[in-house]
Amino acid sequence: MPPGPLATRAEEDAFLREAFRHHSRTFSFAARLLPRRVRLPVATVYLYCRTVDHLADERAYRIGREAALEEASKMRLDLDVTLAGHPPEGGPDALLWRRLADVHREFELDPFPLHQQLDGAVWDLEETPIQTNQDLLDYSDLVAGSVGAIVLPFLVREGADRSELDRPARALGAAMQLTNILRDVGEDIRELGRVYLPADDLAAAGISPEALSRAASGETPLGPLAPRYAALVEGLMEQAEAFYDEADRGIASLRFNAKWGIRTALRTYREILNEVRARGYDNLTQRAWVPKRRKVRLAVAPGYARRRQRLRG
Repeated sequence: MPPGPLATRAEEDAFLREAFRHHSRTFSFAARLLPRRVRLPVATVYLYCRTVDHLADERAYRIGREAALEEASKMRLDLDVTLAGHPPEGGPDALLWRRLADVHREFELDPFPLHQQLDGAVWDLEETPIQTNQDLLDYSDLVAGSVGAIVLPFLVREGADRSELDRPARALGAAMQLTNILRDVGEDIRELGRVYLPADDLAAAGISPEALSRAASGETPLGPLAPRYAALVEGLMEQAEAFYDEADRGIASLRFNAKWGIRTALRTYREILNEVRARGYDNLTQRAWVPKRRKVRLAVAPGYARRRQRLRG
């Protein structure tokens, strides 16, 4: 729970840092390598993104989709008045809005990707299907490409043209979202009743939603369809890898003291794909994760491509 209205600023700072660590072990690990001045702003915008995500998941479950859609509309209004310098007072999100207003005054956040976050929540709340690969890419840009664009002001050199870096920043966010989806297929089915793999790709592989659901529950394995499923997952991994490559090329244009942190985030998140491979592409009954020791190694030296080649045979 957020600290109360009588909390000190130090207590609020501690809450922001702990919320960041709790909800994103990989990204918060890499954020420790960012300049000290931007660590709390990054944690603040992450809390905003997490609050939006919570609306599409836990809140929808607790109060129903229609009520959650109404909350999304209210949150959009609260965002607008916050960016105008008048954050709403009171309520469970008062700390978020107050701190987001502070960050906006210092860094001039772009409102568009902040609104895209809410558009992504509405996509989920309205249960818009992921029918095609393009649907998957559009969704990934809304919910995560937008995150790359949101944090860009913290990372660019003084006087740099942000528009030139928007595409690689969004590429990193989209790559991470695809990675999340490929890590959490079974979990998303069991806990949310959602399948983010393109329906057209599953149909082409001869895998029905029912077969996928049974495999995720452990009721019936995919059996003879497993090689087709592995090929489908590997194809989506290759798309994520192309986004990671595009993002990596953009890192060279970031401020010097931000490059290491962002490159570490890229390397450690990308390594989740190798962990899925190491589990035989079983993302239905297992959840891949990168051990801390390997994260530390990746922070100082690349190793993804060599391990990928070994895992793929």
